Amino acid sequence: MASDLNEQFQYNLMLAKALVQLMPATDRQHIRIWFDVLAELDQTQQEMAIRNEYIWFILLMLQNNRIEEYFKELPPRKILPLRDVLEQKIIDDVLIASDNNMSWLDTVSDEEKEKNLEKKKVAPENFLNSQPLPKEGVICYFGAFSDQSPSNFFQGTQNNTLLEDDLISNASKHSDFCIDKSHCVPFVQCPAHVRIETKKMCKTAVGSDGVCCFTGQNHTTPEDRHPRGRQHLVRMNPQTINLIARHSQDKINEYKVKETVLLADGHLLFPGSPSYDHFRNFKLLTKTDLSEVLDLASRAMEIALATRDFKNRQGLTNQQIELGMLQQDLSATPLGIACAAKPHCPLYPVKYRRIDGACNNAANPAWGSGMTPYARLLPPSYEDGIWLPRVSEHEGQALASPRLISSTIISDGSAVNHEHTLMVMQFGQFLSHDITQSIEFSFANGSAISCCSDDGRAKLHHEERHYACMAIDIPHKDPFYNQFNQKCMNFVRSVLAPRQDCTLGYAQQMNKITHFIDGSAIYGSTPEQTGRLRSFEKGLLRVFNDFGRHMLPLSPEPDECLNRKQNLACYMSGDSRTNQMISLVTLHTIFLREHNRLANELSKLNSHWTDEEVFLEARQIVVAELQVITYKEFLPIVIGNAAMEQFDLSLSSGTEYSHDYDESIEPSATNEFAAAAFRFGHSTVDGLLKIYGKKRMDEMIFIPETMFQPSRMRKFFFMDELLSTLTTEPIQQVDHNLDEALTRYMFRAGNPFGIDLASLNIQRGRDHGLRPYNDYRELVGLPRLKHFEELSPELSEKLRKVYASVNDIDLWVGGLLEEKAPGSIVGYTFRDIIADQFYRLKKGDKYFFENSPRINPGSFAPEQLLELRKASMSRLICDNSDGTLLGRQAPSAFKKPGVEG
Repeated sequence: MASDLNEQFQYNLMLAKALVQLMPATDRQHIRIWFDVLAELDQTQQEMAIRNEYIWFILLMLQNNRIEEYFKELPPRKILPLRDVLEQKIIDDVLIASDNNMSWLDTVSDEEKEKNLEKKKVAPENFLNSQPLPKEGVICYFGAFSDQSPSNFFQGTQNNTLLEDDLISNASKHSDFCIDKSHCVPFVQCPAHVRIETKKMCKTAVGSDGVCCFTGQNHTTPEDRHPRGRQHLVRMNPQTINLIARHSQDKINEYKVKETVLLADGHLLFPGSPSYDHFRNFKLLTKTDLSEVLDLASRAMEIALATRDFKNRQGLTNQQIELGMLQQDLSATPLGIACAAKPHCPLYPVKYRRIDGACNNAANPAWGSGMTPYARLLPPSYEDGIWLPRVSEHEGQALASPRLISSTIISDGSAVNHEHTLMVMQFGQFLSHDITQSIEFSFANGSAISCCSDDGRAKLHHEERHYACMAIDIPHKDPFYNQFNQKCMNFVRSVLAPRQDCTLGYAQQMNKITHFIDGSAIYGSTPEQTGRLRSFEKGLLRVFNDFGRHMLPLSPEPDECLNRKQNLACYMSGDSRTNQMISLVTLHTIFLREHNRLANELSKLNSHWTDEEVFLEARQIVVAELQVITYKEFLPIVIGNAAMEQFDLSLSSGTEYSHDYDESIEPSATNEFAAAAFRFGHSTVDGLLKIYGKKRMDEMIFIPETMFQPSRMRKFFFMDELLSTLTTEPIQQVDHNLDEALTRYMFRAGNPFGIDLASLNIQRGRDHGLRPYNDYRELVGLPRLKHFEELSPELSEKLRKVYASVNDIDLWVGGLLEEKAPGSIVGYTFRDIIADQFYRLKKGDKYFFENSPRINPGSFAPEQLLELRKASMSRLICDNSDGTLLGRQAPSAFKKPGVEG
């Protein structure tokens, strides 16, 4: 009996999954949640009978192209019999409509009916393979449950994302729908599929190619962890744990002693060099911050060292480490002291999200909080499986120097994107600083580590070198640096974060700030940071009153900017990188003023509110505006509308709530996103900012000349002039071109040369253990490259000179060279990595602004949602510019004036 009930349900579920593809996106979203809930009702025969009743009724609704209101809400915790929750009239209406819509079957001859009845019973999983393709070209089960005859089935279905030809051509390729609790998802959202020999392909709800996935965001399949499987979990006895704990602690103490010696011997960077200016991006400005970060990094390093010791003792393979086969909980062992402490969360969720990002997810309270590890789409690629940078797949030789790759592949040519403005670049950087910040290792007193000789002509010898050094070799005949006798570019590795599961395993890099889109760049990621930015009066943030113009507060740190002479401004915000670019300072100023504008309005409307209430409410609105601008304006330009639909990233409309929060989704920024894909923006930078006055061009600013030198902001007309530049001047195309401002002169600090950002990006990817580009092609469903010509016919010879194999190409390099996805400014690999990230940030954030009251304890009212969804970057500029020059603003700040949309 139970098997029959299950077979009936699986059969009808398969049909419903097919038909739901014909519904509007918002309806598909709700019904798919019902599918998941109903699939779990399999404990008793009564539950299975109830779910069969529900799935049959859903099928009838879909046949009639209607969704009853009850099914537009999230399923209740307990599923009651259908007739207990729906009025009989509603049920009868659906049944009558279904009977009427099936009347075309009466035209089928009795002979044909009998033939159909004589067909033998077919199991659900083989159903599609057994179906004939009628002359009309419609797959049978679609026709059977359509409200039209087969010959007219596709007429009047303009909202369907699949055309008739698509259905026919893909029927054989995607003949099976997902069953057995698996879900059809984009390839990138099922990392374990790269390890499955026989993948089950499918069509997602919007008709794009996908894979049937039952492993979620995990890197492994159940077979990987089975004792007789390809790998198996490894356990340690207490004696072994005690031994490796003692050895790893001894090694940490050795490192600390050597650090003290290096610091005393002066092996550190000093202000005035390009490398020191680069270090300003990672400089921790308070002793509390510095102490906490370095303590966590030390604990994480202890776990990495213990893992290396155990691996060598047991003869474990890299793959066993990469796939997380060391699952033993260390919390009750001597290594437990190195584990991450769990946040203390209140019993009931609070109305406002925490500044530190913690307690967003009840089951995993550390997810998305600051000073936690980046997530990963794929396991890392390290030479030792733990932390040593990867080597070439060709005979294990060292990979080519990042500077050699940069000078060979990366050009300083110009290819203008005539549709989009520099605001795409600048907002992208601001958004990146809101969700990611890696921190380089430093000495215990906060001093910068040097990995090169003082004159830059050589790497430091091993005995003089910090363990976190990973300096970049500059080739002997470098086309630029050779004239300055530079042979070494300073590079220090990113600090590590303790593993959240308290197990042995590979090193994980730390994200210093909260992972969510939560305005941390405005408000900070710690209560201490936020306290320094608040005025504690009427909910306002502190400002520097510059003769009536409210600017960012001035930083008290003497080393924050290049020059701190009298009247030279250096600003402070929620992010330590604010002064890096003067155009970035402008966006920080806009959001600061927007907060204070809202706080003033809220205080007028609610005079009884305390400072704390006004601050929290204003912050909540600003964060919502930031999320709206990201998903409504910025993201569709970057990844295109097709990906927006494929990953279900579009915002709801009008007064509607969203119900698609999923507590199983880890919202953390992925390493691939932070260290490669979202760095596509570096290719869009124009090295010259053209500043126009009222009648003519006032000046052209070479970007390196304003890095950590934002004093121009004090000029009366400058902010409006720069906003005009950002919203009218074009970005560069995303390609292998980077402006020389970034590849030769970045952070030059008055020197004749600077740092090469392209080299830093390549080296950072290797530092973070990013796998080769080919692995991520496979992850997103693209075929692996076999020849360099497949990636770039024009650059194939140059690629061959710097990479021994196509399987060595770095992710950042390959992503830039890839052909653009339709409607996107990036290629398919970067597109899907970025889309997956913003899927996580939307679906995995309980406090996302449009989530319903059942999800978000601080939810907005429907009328408030309607107004919030009108937010735009242009609106923020109009409300918060100086008004000295800007009199009007194009509707979209991201598109060149005159471009549609």
